[in-house]
Amino acid sequence: MDLGSNKIGMEELRPGDHIYTWSSCYTYSRHDLFNLSIYTMISAAIYVGDGKVIHRTRGPGFRISTSSTSQPSNNDPVVCCNIQDFLCDGHLYRFEYRVSRFVFLINRPGTCTLACSNPPEQVLHRASYFLQHGFGNYDLVDCEDFALYCKTGFVKRDKTGTILSAAIILFFAAFVGVTVIPYRFLPAGLVGVLLVVCGMYSWLRLRADVRYRSDRAAVAVEKLQDHLSNAHNERENMRMIETKTTRWFLSRRDYIRYSTGNRTLVLDTGK
Repeated sequence: MDLGSNKIGMEELRPGDHIYTWSSCYTYSRHDLFNLSIYTMISAAIYVGDGKVIHRTRGPGFRISTSSTSQPSNNDPVVCCNIQDFLCDGHLYRFEYRVSRFVFLINRPGTCTLACSNPPEQVLHRASYFLQHGFGNYDLVDCEDFALYCKTGFVKRDKTGTILSAAIILFFAAFVGVTVIPYRFLPAGLVGVLLVVCGMYSWLRLRADVRYRSDRAAVAVEKLQDHLSNAHNERENMRMIETKTTRWFLSRRDYIRYSTGNRTLVLDTGK
């Protein structure tokens, strides 16, 4: 694998490979104003052999040409299509597993991982199962979640996105490195600040990888829907508890007022 590029030829493909391509996508809305956004994102799939791939589509509004679809839901189609239809004139890349930390950090997010891949037989079994049963509720990063789960068997408990752009991570690292670290502990000079930012960036990238995520769980493909459903119910219950707690505090008229006259804290009960 060349550093910084995972591009491969068709002859290098093997069944069970996690492949991806960069695709141009768009969103359109019209609420008295015209709004058209065009951006580039990763489309990921599992190669199953004979020039076919299984992947999850992005729903209405995104290009897709398929030969078969999963049955349970029209909102989350997992499809099998020709690799040329999947690439749609884009370049072919192979997602790399078990790379070194150095290779991981110099590559773009969403192109490699430190985690190990399962044997091709398990990968193909999971992909075929999803083709028949679907993959659950959809969000913009689920094509990547789909391929990562097929390859590793790991799923996120909180269903939040795993792929953050390098620019976002770098900006956050710079923000944390400059604003959170006390000024007296910041190293003197531009080189020292850059080292702090690079260190923070590397730490954030590593923490976001599936190998080190604290919220990952190994779940059998036959039990994945139940797992995601239970996780969703737990989040909803926690949200309801937080809402009720907030409403209880707001319903009480007790509050603390700072009195500037005598510089003391006064408790007003409102009763």
